[in-house]
Amino acid sequence: MKIIGQGRTADVYALDETRVLRRYRDGDDATREAGVMTRLAGHGYPVPAVVRAEGPDLVMERLAGPSLLDALLEGAYEPEPAGELIAELLTRLHGLPGSRLLHLDLHPGNVMLTASAGPVVIDWQTAEEGPPGLDCAMSALILAEVAVSPAPYAPGARAGVAALLAAVRTPLLPHLTAARSRRAADPNLTPDEVAALGAAESFVRSLATA
Repeated sequence: MKIIGQGRTADVYALDETRVLRRYRDGDDATREAGVMTRLAGHGYPVPAVVRAEGPDLVMERLAGPSLLDALLEGAYEPEPAGELIAELLTRLHGLPGSRLLHLDLHPGNVMLTASAGPVVIDWQTAEEGPPGLDCAMSALILAEVAVSPAPYAPGARAGVAALLAAVRTPLLPHLTAARSRRAADPNLTPDEVAALGAAESFVRSLATA
């Protein structure tokens, strides 16, 4: 199998032209994530089609297209529309009937831009039920982590956060402290990334209350 992607918790392998295998490195059970994605697909939400799941392995549809993050880094997508797209995907998710499902890691790296289906949301490992404002706060905080960093694309991230905050329909400030606590507890974050969360939270608050 050829590896075509690596995240913080899983590796993605190409099985053929239409299918990929996503394998959790820690042996986590992929069947829960597969169930979430199947339920979302039934509501018409844009997720990859699930083929099967067993143990740490999730076989699903292979998507053709770049991630929103790659499109941003290549200059094919502007930060403001990217922030608005994240807000739109959050709004669509939270508007599904009879559901309080949250993604809790919805950022440009987890949105694939496909020619056939448009934007598709991937990586539902962290999904759980909860208040929509927490989901919005998590996305804003993740973008803000880049915005307050010394990275050369930090100015673009700042514009993206501002666009996201202007477009979301759910108040997120009441959930921002909880979002920061969740991020700080993420074992995949480095000590430096955890240390930067305070500045990221302050940045979101300053924009949201301006």
